Amino acid sequence: MRHTLLALTLAASGTAAQPDAIFVNATVYTVDEAFSVAQAFAVEDGMFAAVGTDAEIRSLAGDSTRVIDLGGMTVLPGLIDAHGHMAGLGQLQLGVVDLSGTTSYEEVIERVVERAAQTEPGEWILGRGWDNESWENKSLPEHADLSEKVPDHPVWISRVDGHAALANARAMEIAEVSAGTAVPEGGEMLLDIEGNPTGVFVDNAEALIGRAIPAGGASGADLILAAQDMCLAAGLTGVHDAGMGPDMIEVYMQLERDRKLAVRVHGMIHGREAPKWFAENEPYHGPFFTMRSCKLYIDGAMGSRGAWLLEPYEDRPVGPEGEPYVGLAVSEPGFIEEIARDGLERGYQVCAHAIGDRGNREVLDAYVRGEHRASNGFRSADAPMPATLADSRFRVEHAQLLAPEDIGRFAELNVIPSMQPTHCTSDMRWIEERVGSVRADGAYAWQSLLASGVPIAGGSDFPVESHNPFLGLYAAVTRQNLDEEPPGGWRPLERMTREQALRSFTIDAAYAGFNEKSVGSIEVDKLADFIVIDRDYMTCPPRAIADTVVLSTWVEGTAVFER
Repeated sequence: MRHTLLALTLAASGTAAQPDAIFVNATVYTVDEAFSVAQAFAVEDGMFAAVGTDAEIRSLAGDSTRVIDLGGMTVLPGLIDAHGHMAGLGQLQLGVVDLSGTTSYEEVIERVVERAAQTEPGEWILGRGWDNESWENKSLPEHADLSEKVPDHPVWISRVDGHAALANARAMEIAEVSAGTAVPEGGEMLLDIEGNPTGVFVDNAEALIGRAIPAGGASGADLILAAQDMCLAAGLTGVHDAGMGPDMIEVYMQLERDRKLAVRVHGMIHGREAPKWFAENEPYHGPFFTMRSCKLYIDGAMGSRGAWLLEPYEDRPVGPEGEPYVGLAVSEPGFIEEIARDGLERGYQVCAHAIGDRGNREVLDAYVRGEHRASNGFRSADAPMPATLADSRFRVEHAQLLAPEDIGRFAELNVIPSMQPTHCTSDMRWIEERVGSVRADGAYAWQSLLASGVPIAGGSDFPVESHNPFLGLYAAVTRQNLDEEPPGGWRPLERMTREQALRSFTIDAAYAGFNEKSVGSIEVDKLADFIVIDRDYMTCPPRAIADTVVLSTWVEGTAVFER
């Protein structure tokens, strides 16, 4: 239902009598608790000072007030991507070969050959984004053709999910990798029928090649600023950057000191570095960058069959030694438990990547054990009591495949599922081949989770998927690809409503980053982060959501992007 807000006068909210600016003649979806709809709002000192009808807001204007007529366009709160990778997005602008959209292995090789022609022999060529499930031959590639076409450059190109990558012969030679190379626990080096490496390395085995790649390329600051420009143009005013080292934390802090950040970034330090960093540093809360969270991994991805399952994969029931193949545990559950305990005791948020049904169960169990250890551990008389799961907003990143009995546990434990709708519409082509029709009922179970009472933090996992949040909103409300298939949506009972989807990319994402009191909705005394778009998100045809054009993006009442 639509509601109209009564304007709150600036005097009543304790601010000056005349706002700096008023924005009128719009459809304003506030995303407040009642999902109210207004026509106009006023901004003072970077904050929303009043929200209401055109007449109410116009009456507040003084001689020095700017009046911005939005021409009947739609206004939304600034959108927040609760799971992205800023440096990875920036890399696609500053040197890494973009392999997304390739429809065959041959096309992948063509793009690499093009880059090789522009690169000195011997220099590494890095790329990401190929997806064998989009090719006619859906088998994982082997390096022979790539090595033949690009023999003089080491090549390392990541699959779209980032959990598998392909090396050519030169890269494996430099990394000193062969059939007899020991593979790290939680990883797999694929072998051909003769026992030689195919060039594909999965999850923890990716480090066998990664360790040989020299440092260099664009600076961290350049990567972040390149990604920021892309985000602002797409309508994102907030991003949760899922995984960074201490060096990138300093990059963000310096960018903030230099007043170069315009996107609000909720950072997550790599899990293995979290105990040391938080032992030496208090959680950091700046106006545009926060560091109060860490990012862990329990498993890989379903696309590369690295997600950790309760039962074997339907399309790969046995592993290389004839054992039941259930995916990869890239971390021990005990490690997740230890970080959960430390996070509760030191006051930082724990976010764990979990995709398979066993991966999700193991993370939830580890959180519970970590809480038990924190609450029952020895501490000195003057030590503060540790936090509990009830108030710490621990998260599971992705939560893609859930056993039915685990769906309600998120709400029970107050653990936030951070989910990416476009993963569903990318994966629905093959998910039933991986896990069968029955288990697929628990895949991307958005409506079931929402019905249990837990909010979903919406995101994209860019650059795995596009950073465009309107593709995510479209996927959430339709569960269809851009050709509007399948009819009615894949497993349509799990679709979100438009309101639920918008909340997941605004106020619920803000909640997952402890920022819901400042951003995520258009309400008095919140920061004036908002976007103007070219269509009415709530009433346009569903397919039109994906084609939404962002006309302008505003942060604290200042335009940071205008088309």
